[in-house]
Amino acid sequence: MSKIFVLLLSMSVSLVLGSCSSLATKPAVVKKISEGQVQQRWQQRRQQLSNLSSWQMKGRMVVVNGVELWALSVDWEQRGDQYVIFLSGPFGAGKIQLAGGSNGVLLRDSDNQIFYASTPEELLLNHTGIVMPLSYLRFWILGLLQSSSNLAVNKVKLDQLGRLESLSQEQWDVSFKRYTKADNINVELPDKIFIHKGDDVEVRIVVGEWLFDRT
Repeated sequence: MSKIFVLLLSMSVSLVLGSCSSLATKPAVVKKISEGQVQQRWQQRRQQLSNLSSWQMKGRMVVVNGVELWALSVDWEQRGDQYVIFLSGPFGAGKIQLAGGSNGVLLRDSDNQIFYASTPEELLLNHTGIVMPLSYLRFWILGLLQSSSNLAVNKVKLDQLGRLESLSQEQWDVSFKRYTKADNINVELPDKIFIHKGDDVEVRIVVGEWLFDRT
């Protein structure tokens, strides 16, 4: 990758992510606590977050795959295991829709053509060239682990508030850069996440808005 491209890439990422408004929580001065207390806070957060089965997230993404870069808007609605994800960007007329769940996923492109695959990653790669761990993002964007028994999770790091700071899962390295207080729930959520796979694939997410069903 040339020095000129790296410079232009850095400028593009900064411009796109810098344009995203966010209600970020200011870092608080937290008294040092024991590892046991940190784990207790994490388990409490984990239970709260696991109960969030219905939500909507709106924000922006920058995806880098080798020398290619995509700047995307994302609107993700999750209802249990079912999801609908709109990605707006350089896809013909500008938008694709992914809708599915545990039994497979459909992709509707800007020409209203419909395609099917067993995973959203397969559809997204085949029809856009984008590599993105969507099956794991459902959990990571809430600040959770994808805790299926057959998925190895390594290098899990928690902060003093029991929130995830970083983790490695299925060759993806995830850094939770910032958290925010979301309306209508009593738990902080990530609003800035950087994800890497090797040296060539990177996904950066900035959340603009969290929405939850009012109870």
